[in-house]
Amino acid sequence: MATINSKFSSKFKLLFLVVFIALTYRNAESVVINITVADFVFTPANVIATVGDTIRWTWIGTRAHTTTCDGIFPGTSLPPGAVAWDQALNSGIPVFEYIITLPGTYDYVCTFHAPDMAGTISADNPLPVELTDFVATTIKNEVILDWSTSGEINNDRFEIQRVDVSKMNDFNPEKLEFTTVGIMNGNGNINHIHNYRFRDRNLKTGIYLYRLRQIDFNSNYIYYLLSDEVVIGVPTKFSISQNYPNPFNPVTKINYELPNDGFVKISLFDISGKQVASLVNANQNAGYQTAVFNGSGFSSGVYYYRVEFKNENNIESMTKKMLMIK
Repeated sequence: MATINSKFSSKFKLLFLVVFIALTYRNAESVVINITVADFVFTPANVIATVGDTIRWTWIGTRAHTTTCDGIFPGTSLPPGAVAWDQALNSGIPVFEYIITLPGTYDYVCTFHAPDMAGTISADNPLPVELTDFVATTIKNEVILDWSTSGEINNDRFEIQRVDVSKMNDFNPEKLEFTTVGIMNGNGNINHIHNYRFRDRNLKTGIYLYRLRQIDFNSNYIYYLLSDEVVIGVPTKFSISQNYPNPFNPVTKINYELPNDGFVKISLFDISGKQVASLVNANQNAGYQTAVFNGSGFSSGVYYYRVEFKNENNIESMTKKMLMIK
């Protein structure tokens, strides 16, 4: 797995960190974006805003200028329906404020020195959720995802999605096939911090990428990507877990860990010691494995399952008891 990790790690870290930051930016509430107007320059000339934000121009130069978006000067344009302005900025009127009411691109120029004194405002609607954290923690083959919101608007739910990139031969971000592995309900409309936690259990050895698909009550959605991949490594020793659920009716799962490639045999015995089923009898790769037992054709009672593992260096086995109640 180390070879796979080194192949994908640096590429994913850079790409997904950039995409994550780009997709999850928003303002929690209306803010003031300051633009300084000097004799020959706007600072900053290009800004990113959210509907509801206030754009404030402050004049600090020595000459009188006029900023406009009314289409009189070449290069000026507004989103359809946006309110135009034609405001002089000078020592008598040093400040002008404009509230963004529509999403779109606002291109504006100054009366003097155009196009040197040209600027652009790129405005979008506020996102329904402000995500403040999105992190992953691993415990053996379990991934714990934690994220927090500082406010939510019309938030219906989060879909938790993942993809195993260790199975990819060639990296192509446009062809990543994410699978939904869980859903958590949102909180509708809240203006306080809320913490979420999701556990993704019983993963195979591999390299995973996660994202959240946040969906509002109008079926609009946006993605929040985890900025780094999650690596599930190879177990350090042979081990089997208690079947789950237990007691069961009629299906249960047996999880076990293989530190190396080898031959695995899983046998099922009744309370008298008679073998009644063979669940696994094959070579398997190192990693986290699962066997499923369907007892629909068996009677209620106590059963025992034995997992035998044989590789080039060793033979190991473990036995546990399980209970089926119909």
